[in-house]
Amino acid sequence: MKHATLCCCLAALFSLTPPAPVSAVTCPDSVSLPPRLGCPPRTALIGLGDSLGHGTMDAANNFINTEHAFLQRVADALAMAVPLYFSQPLFDLAEKRLEPFTIPTNLAVDGADIFSLAGLDYHKRSGAVETLPSAALMADRLLPLGFRDTYDKVLYPLNLLARQPVSQVDGALWLLNRGAAVTAIDRTLVLLWAGNNDSSKAALGGGGSNPQFQPLPFDLVRTELKPGLRLLLAFAEAKGLLSFAPYTGAAIDRNLTNADDFAQQYGEVVERLLADSSASPAPPELLLVTLPYYSAVGYLMDSEDLEFYLGKVDPGYTVPASFKRVAEPGEPISEPLRGDRVSLLTFGMMYALLATGHPAAEVNRVLEIDGVQRDGLVLSEAEQRTIMARIDGFNDSIRAVAAAYPAHVQLIDVGGFLNDAFLGKRVIEIDDRVFSRKWVRGSGFTLDGVHPGYTGQALIANRILEAMNELPGINAPLSDLAEVMAGDPYIDRDGDGWAPGPPQAGSGITGLLYLFKDPDDGDPERQVDLPADVWERISDGLLAEILHIPAVEAEARRRGIVR
Repeated sequence: MKHATLCCCLAALFSLTPPAPVSAVTCPDSVSLPPRLGCPPRTALIGLGDSLGHGTMDAANNFINTEHAFLQRVADALAMAVPLYFSQPLFDLAEKRLEPFTIPTNLAVDGADIFSLAGLDYHKRSGAVETLPSAALMADRLLPLGFRDTYDKVLYPLNLLARQPVSQVDGALWLLNRGAAVTAIDRTLVLLWAGNNDSSKAALGGGGSNPQFQPLPFDLVRTELKPGLRLLLAFAEAKGLLSFAPYTGAAIDRNLTNADDFAQQYGEVVERLLADSSASPAPPELLLVTLPYYSAVGYLMDSEDLEFYLGKVDPGYTVPASFKRVAEPGEPISEPLRGDRVSLLTFGMMYALLATGHPAAEVNRVLEIDGVQRDGLVLSEAEQRTIMARIDGFNDSIRAVAAAYPAHVQLIDVGGFLNDAFLGKRVIEIDDRVFSRKWVRGSGFTLDGVHPGYTGQALIANRILEAMNELPGINAPLSDLAEVMAGDPYIDRDGDGWAPGPPQAGSGITGLLYLFKDPDDGDPERQVDLPADVWERISDGLLAEILHIPAVEAEARRRGIVR
């Protein structure tokens, strides 16, 4: 059996090796073709990072989302300017890897932070004493049928080629050293946009382990959930596996990377990419991208958001006094740096409660109990500022690293650009629509409120391409944003606060997001109407979210909830 497996792996290795150059006079115009003799020197594009680089939209990864994401747009534009080598590890709609033996150059993985970029599990978020390597953060499977996690699905087969488990950084180094030699690459651009998830879990109220945080008002929705899920959630909370209070000072601090830890790890990643590829035939030109404020994304709903949307169900709905922010004279209620927030998941539970007959006073217990604001599910204005200050520190570290390697590194300030838009300092207007931090109404986000839609992705791509065009030999065209917007399914065209979203179906949390698709984006009177089995769907989506916790899955099997 071992001999058979070894033979399969050797055969795979031979099939993965790109063909040797052959004589030809016509140069390829496809980014996926091997090099040809007589063609201009080839440039490779490597992506390192997290869900933004991976191409996540609506909390899902698939080829449709990836092909509309900023990195693919950057690659498409570069390919019009230079012969380019770039490859995406595309997933199907069930998030299974398509063409798993294709060597990827986009190595960004949804959920990665600056530590998991190098295969390390950051101790604070995992509840451990120290930061250690983790097999779950590397590709280590011999065959596609053995894929266990997203790192396997994205980075495979680089681990076969390197003959060892690989992290994102390991994979990039193989491409820079061995890969460049095999495919006759003479120039490599490495786009590093990492560090968003060093603050995102604190801002979004989810993630981590021991416990994992979920911004779920369990005490208010438990009677609506399926009995099996109700038991599992109670079990997980009692065992310290889940916490439904992500927005406390302690929880936020636990999910935030320490500023010194970030600075050290970011510096080590960049130093390793440069030092360990110094003998490469195509030494990297690093493009370091700054980070936006995760605490200012559309996923976080303020008092005006809640009254706008919940008022569709109950026209008399108002938030409690402790949550409602009263605007200063001349100041809009939606001023980005003012007011408390709740997560999109919490909002969804409030909307479903109100839509299924629960009175507003009961629903508002999510925000306030006996006149006192409820800690744990409400992200206060002060807590938002704490997160923003930490992100400012991360960006200072990125700038310091860029300044330390002026000959090899270019800084691209996407974070500052997006922050100015989030905070109203920069007006971004496309076809008479002004982008803002608001959920669907701001025209910038997908339904998950975190990841940019098609137009937002193109906007980011243009910002990056403008910086890339300052490099010698590159003059890539920018996207026509109005043209992109015309086909963007995340634009609310009838002004009712809902967007049609993409046509594909979704499961898990994505399926719950799709409950809020606009049923008719040409009719502002036609509103979202939750299905009669909404709580069953919510139960199924939440169950899928917690089953990856081993002890929860074991308990679910013991009770016969899953098989």
